[in-house]
Amino acid sequence: MKIFHITLIICFTILVSCKKQNKRTVISGLSDQLEDTTTVIKKELSMQDNECSIDSLAMQTTEYNKITFYTENNLRGSGVINLSINKSTEILNMDKTPYGKILVNNEDENVFDIKLPKVIIAREIIPDSEHRVFSFDAEEPNSDKNFLIIYINKQKKLIEKKNNNFVFNPWEKYIKSAFIQLTPEVPNTSKQELLYWYKVLEIKGDSMQVKSIPKTDCDYIEEYKNVTKWIKWKQNSCKLINFNFCY
Repeated sequence: MKIFHITLIICFTILVSCKKQNKRTVISGLSDQLEDTTTVIKKELSMQDNECSIDSLAMQTTEYNKITFYTENNLRGSGVINLSINKSTEILNMDKTPYGKILVNNEDENVFDIKLPKVIIAREIIPDSEHRVFSFDAEEPNSDKNFLIIYINKQKKLIEKKNNNFVFNPWEKYIKSAFIQLTPEVPNTSKQELLYWYKVLEIKGDSMQVKSIPKTDCDYIEEYKNVTKWIKWKQNSCKLINFNFCY
């Protein structure tokens, strides 16, 4: 009888442990992260006033040197700045105090040594040596004489214009340069249509006309059927679609 009780205790402990692990995995949207990272993710990705709903797992863009990068559904600023980072770059808070750095070492396999929080939310950051993508929601470059105003972790940050190469695209131009994937948040969308990739033909406020693209346009595309339709693509500043690029 004593052995039976011990066996029950062991089984119950294992079951509880597994349930706790599964719950933590779902909440964080990550597979194997440290506890402090999980706490930060839950804090940064939590719902706030005027913030859009997000799926942390679907919106993770990459992990790099123990930093997890996410995109987001909020459209901030007046467009997107793409930075070509070829030298060490400092990122400042709005009061000009240091926020972080992106250090460059072209002789190392990991070109970038990024000194930023463990969780970063920005339009798209993929810093590995093959991609080197640094895209940020931003204000018009002319809005400040000396600095670019970009958004990181939902807040405005500064990057000095001097000696930094960048391209700014207003939102409509950026969106038309991307491939579009629909999400279940888009009204009147079938499960099959969620599998296709699209290009934007026209944008009118919260509506846009999209046309599906064949597999030959990008190696990532797996499903195709000729579809052209108008969709509701955003609600206020919250987008209902995903942006993708064929890197």
